[in-house]
Amino acid sequence: MSPVPTSPSAAAPLRGAVVRLDRLRKEFGGAVAVDDLSLEVGSGEFLTLLGPSGSGKSTTLLMIAGFVVPTRGEVYVGGNAITRKPPHERDIGIVFQNYALFPHLTVYDNVAFPLRMRKQPAARVAERVGWALDLIRLGGLGGRYPHQLSGGQQQRVALARALVFEPSLLLMDEPLGALDRRLRETMQGELKRLQRALGLTVICVTHDQEEALTLSDRIAIMNHGRIEHLGTPEDLYERPQTPFVAEFLGESNALAAKVLRDDGPRTIVRTTQGLEMSVRAGAAKSASEVRLAIRPERIDFLEPGESRDNVVDAVIDETVYLGDAVRYLLRTASGEGLTLKARCPAGGGPGIGDTVRVGWAADAVMVYANTHAFVSSSGLPPPAQPGEGRGGG
Repeated sequence: MSPVPTSPSAAAPLRGAVVRLDRLRKEFGGAVAVDDLSLEVGSGEFLTLLGPSGSGKSTTLLMIAGFVVPTRGEVYVGGNAITRKPPHERDIGIVFQNYALFPHLTVYDNVAFPLRMRKQPAARVAERVGWALDLIRLGGLGGRYPHQLSGGQQQRVALARALVFEPSLLLMDEPLGALDRRLRETMQGELKRLQRALGLTVICVTHDQEEALTLSDRIAIMNHGRIEHLGTPEDLYERPQTPFVAEFLGESNALAAKVLRDDGPRTIVRTTQGLEMSVRAGAAKSASEVRLAIRPERIDFLEPGESRDNVVDAVIDETVYLGDAVRYLLRTASGEGLTLKARCPAGGGPGIGDTVRVGWAADAVMVYANTHAFVSSSGLPPPAQPGEGRGGG
């Protein structure tokens, strides 16, 4: 992989700004789109806002960019309040899903546009544009027009235009959404390479969970204008703080249950369909109603004589071939539906109608109180709740 070209700027190497949102709120009429959100993004951090449609992630990004005026709250970039500054005075690079390139301008002129708007001298423009095009590996295509480029090349030009004036913050709104899967994966690698090499602070909005897990240092999962859980990709997937996060990110078997009793190192719960299982001791108070979540890949097919904390016989209702794995939809004797995901077995595996024996560890069961507060059953300390420590919202 070729190194990132050195910036011709006489200034020190670019280092991303710290971004802080302080009780940011946006109301549209009587509807609250963003609900008193507080968040801090570190210098050089790649943070993704992830959530369902209407969760407030795009509105948050547009308030940082200056295209939407907050109802109240403040936006700080590099320690400076920018809430009331117009977008062109915020020193922020922006990449949109549709690229927003000027069709009548060449690649060179598209990239040069932010510099010319800042009334930079021609020599400086030429120097900076040359650097930016080399940065995205399109150094020989400055004379082409957007319609003469592939989708991936247009995306790179949009990125060069956002970086050419060396902003302290880069915002991206579904930046790879218009690309096919293979090209999107290639561009994910390019984005991460550039972000790390330049020390950029990046805030990205996406609906693509795999993209968020691949690119991000941290992810903020939003719901109803608030941050439900902020943490590393591993934190969110392995130790989700709420049932919403467990069910939204990746796949989960979501079950309602009641706590029956403590049994030595385990707590016994019973689902609404009557399936009893063991979870970590002390996961919830006796007789309380809880919600359970189990990742499909944490449930295993068992060989004769093999055991787990939880073992159950089930019938395979359906199989879905995924290429690198198979998703099995199971039905237990009590009527509980479970999803199991396993690597494709050599020589074929069980099929529809087969009765199988499956099991999972007590630690694999995530337990949540009906208040939606996080109740740890992973054996690890629960992560900070939203609003505690850095970045709560």
